[in-house]
Amino acid sequence: MISTSLVFVAARTVRRAAIVCAVGLLVGYVALSSFSSRYGTSTSLTLDSKSAQTALSVAVSAQESAGLTCSPKPTLTDVVLFQRGRNEVSVLTFDEAIKASSASEGSIRRYCT
Repeated sequence: MISTSLVFVAARTVRRAAIVCAVGLLVGYVALSSFSSRYGTSTSLTLDSKSAQTALSVAVSAQESAGLTCSPKPTLTDVVLFQRGRNEVSVLTFDEAIKASSASEGSIRRYCT
C-alpha cells in the first residue's frame, strides 16, 4: 500500500510543476508580445544640421527649396542625390546615378520629384 504522505507529496509536486509551467508560459507570452510589437513598424528619418550627414541635409534642403520633394524610396525621376564621400553630395540624373552606383562610386541617397 501507498502511504498517504506519499500521495500528498506527489500531489504537491504536481501542483508546483503546474504553477511553474503556467508562470513560465505567462512570462514567455509577455516577452514575445513586447518584442513583436517593435517589429514591422517604420521609423521616420530625421535630418538636422547636427547630424553626420550635413552635406546630404543641405542638398535635400536645396532641392526642397526649389519645389521638389525628396524621399529615400526609389522613384523614376530626373533628380537624384548621390553621395560619393562623407561630405560630397551631387545632383545627378537617374541614369547617371544608376551607372555610378553600379560602379561602386557611392550610393543613391534621395530621389527628388
